Amino acid sequence: MTGGIDLSEENQKKLFGISAIICIILLTIAYFGDLAISNTLINYHSWVGTFCQTFGEFPVYLIFALCGQITMTYAWKGDCEKLLAGPLFVGGLALSLWQSKQYVNEFLGYLYSAQTNLKNGTAIAIANSDSAKGGYAGSMIIMVWLLFFVIFTLLVQWWLKNKTTKQLTRYMKIAILASLTVWFALEVNLTLKDLWGRYRPYELTSGNHEFTNWLTINGVNGHKSFPSGHAMAATLCIVFSWFVSNNKRKSFFIGGIVYGVVIAISRVIVGAHFVSDVTFSFFLTALIIFIMNGLGKKLIEDF
Repeated sequence: MTGGIDLSEENQKKLFGISAIICIILLTIAYFGDLAISNTLINYHSWVGTFCQTFGEFPVYLIFALCGQITMTYAWKGDCEKLLAGPLFVGGLALSLWQSKQYVNEFLGYLYSAQTNLKNGTAIAIANSDSAKGGYAGSMIIMVWLLFFVIFTLLVQWWLKNKTTKQLTRYMKIAILASLTVWFALEVNLTLKDLWGRYRPYELTSGNHEFTNWLTINGVNGHKSFPSGHAMAATLCIVFSWFVSNNKRKSFFIGGIVYGVVIAISRVIVGAHFVSDVTFSFFLTALIIFIMNGLGKKLIEDF
């Protein structure tokens, strides 16, 4: 196998068709049953849902951070002109530091909300990231960030230490493609969130008067339920399969899909999203990955 996920054109068409049918069926069910499904599944006291909420978005940040680490190593050891090596190394370091910090901010923010909820006797899973206030001391955040960055750097550099120049060049190309994939998925998700302006399940009042179906575009109003950011981030876990050897690629690919589904379900359980939010996000992100995977096969040798 030489491609990302080696499927014949016929099998790709079948997979695409099956995925499209599943997506349409789920979105149709959600159109009529979003509110009822949420009311049935919501459990604001779910510890599993809280854990997924706190740590679940790691693929977005760690893919960027990984790409930064690869850029640093390529600049240092790869086939790179000396004039370019310095700025490239600094850029890779900055990207890895920045995205590590963003992830630490993310999970510490949710962790603080969960801790505060327990202290105040509130349901542990309730945490509105759209209007979050308060948090841990800046010094603590910096210490956790630097510790996380050092451990992450050691692990990635250990993985890269024996790579040949040819392998590093290949990984550099994949890193560029992966960064573009994550960036595009993230920008599309954030744009749609603002445009749709949909209330989250836990933002609805007792009469559910604010509820709108997933086809209704409300405009920018500060509410960002549709589509799900966590489901988008979790589905991007599939992108890690691009960086592993052929014999591990299928396992990483399937693992990414399973992870995306688990996080999507957890978002419905904690009342952060409706079924349509996570369904649309999962399949839209998967489509973006599918397109970029095909582009990688065209542009990168032995992708």
